[in-house]
Amino acid sequence: MNKLNAKENFIQKPSSISWSVGFLVCFLLFQCTTQKVSRELVAVEEAKNISPKKEYLKIHMKNGDLYVLNKWDVNESIRFIEGMGTRLDPNRKPILRNLSETDSAYPKSNSGSQKFRVPFDDIVIVETNNKSNNPGVAAMVVTSVVTVPLAISCIINPKSCFGSCPTFYVQENGEEKLVAEGFSSSISRSLEETDIDRFHFTFPPGQVSIQMKNEALETHMVKSIQLIVCEKSPENQVFESKNSRFFEVDRLALPQKAMHHATSIKEELSDVDDLEWYSLADSLDLSSQEEIFLEFENLQQAKGLVIDKRQSLMTTFLFYQMLAYSGNATGYLLHAMETRKPGFQNRIKKMYERLGGIEIAMLDKKGNWKIIEEVTESGPIASDTHLVLLPELDTDKISIRLRFTQGLWRINQVNLASIVKEVLPKRILPDQLISAGSQDSLALEKLRNPSAYLVTYPGDEYRIHFPIESSVKHQYFLESQGYYIEWMREEWLKEENFSKVKWAMIFPRKYLKKAAPLYKENETEMEAIFWNSKYATSDR
Repeated sequence: MNKLNAKENFIQKPSSISWSVGFLVCFLLFQCTTQKVSRELVAVEEAKNISPKKEYLKIHMKNGDLYVLNKWDVNESIRFIEGMGTRLDPNRKPILRNLSETDSAYPKSNSGSQKFRVPFDDIVIVETNNKSNNPGVAAMVVTSVVTVPLAISCIINPKSCFGSCPTFYVQENGEEKLVAEGFSSSISRSLEETDIDRFHFTFPPGQVSIQMKNEALETHMVKSIQLIVCEKSPENQVFESKNSRFFEVDRLALPQKAMHHATSIKEELSDVDDLEWYSLADSLDLSSQEEIFLEFENLQQAKGLVIDKRQSLMTTFLFYQMLAYSGNATGYLLHAMETRKPGFQNRIKKMYERLGGIEIAMLDKKGNWKIIEEVTESGPIASDTHLVLLPELDTDKISIRLRFTQGLWRINQVNLASIVKEVLPKRILPDQLISAGSQDSLALEKLRNPSAYLVTYPGDEYRIHFPIESSVKHQYFLESQGYYIEWMREEWLKEENFSKVKWAMIFPRKYLKKAAPLYKENETEMEAIFWNSKYATSDR
């Protein structure tokens, strides 16, 4: 993905608790619900008593209890956390040692704090402002408040700062080329998912390898990295459709017409290149819809629509804004999300429906638009390609309508594909990992173990090698599985306002209208700030 080079017509280089939980995840998850306000809200004000300058550990338990420790040690061998602090019940009242005790709710002012031994198996998440590895419990850790050196533009506009899941690069002519971002919407363990990205790239002769990086203020929990290989004729291509089906294509036809309102955007949608089409968001309502109309010459054989796109920074901005409003209560919200029943996330779908993906419709012989599919892929960093299978139509022309949220998508390519056949993919595990110039057998073992996680922190990089030689008879895809935890920024806490989180969840449509002016103030400069604010230096 290249950085910005704006032109006219928006052409650019691709470069209560449960209410709040839903909104906190929905903009990156897109699988959301609503639920009654929980009594855990009392914890919000209490959390303000903990200074972000002081290191602490909050341990959220499956039974709803909370331990707040100011001194602790993680014992991996016996799977316990031992430390000094205070234990609170689900109502966030201290659990006292006896009736005469009146210990403070938080250890920072509690001279009589207790010693605790907490088993791993009873923990949901661990919240801390300590940036160290926290070995043994990294899979549960939420880094709640950190202070790190940031670019000046990022300090002025912290909602525009770089944030991502793992990013993947390849070497092309001696330079790194961004090719994929993994599991973009998996912002907690319960939302872990598998992501597949197509490589628009021909590997040089030799063993196939990629570079994985953590370039943001996040903890990445990488469960699996696999290379998907599809056999094909040298001159053909392979694309992925829904349900992880793969199809070989022998021809891509450019649109004869591509119109947005009265403006032709045919050039911008013709190929995967440095030119992408986008529009700006509506100034009054972030859920406003817009349409693109395309016309293709009909092909004789089975066909599909190839669409390459990425998101704008709208969802990133809204997600960061809700983290800022949630403030010190974020850990409590994630705890609630992790312990809810599966139906909880399904009931938040209304927010997704407000923003949604790209709806693809086809004009039938009777002149009616028939909806074929809706494609979506979270993430503003690397573009993602989908193949939408189209029904047979006995006409000379094929008319396509794309409908989506205004300002949410940046579209690079829309082509009509001639499908040869479906192909069966082969998945290949890595056989070598290089970190800091040396082989890392422990990290490799974790990536190959389906029950383990490779934990990465800001600045971590791995060169991943696969036991296969590159070939023009192969189409390559990357399959990544895992989740990530966003670190809270100290700058965000200035906007802490839990009532806005509740209001956004109760009235999502009104909130997207209310948020429009704030987003519009930042929209035009966000991409440039985003790409120039990577946190890529490890301090460990």
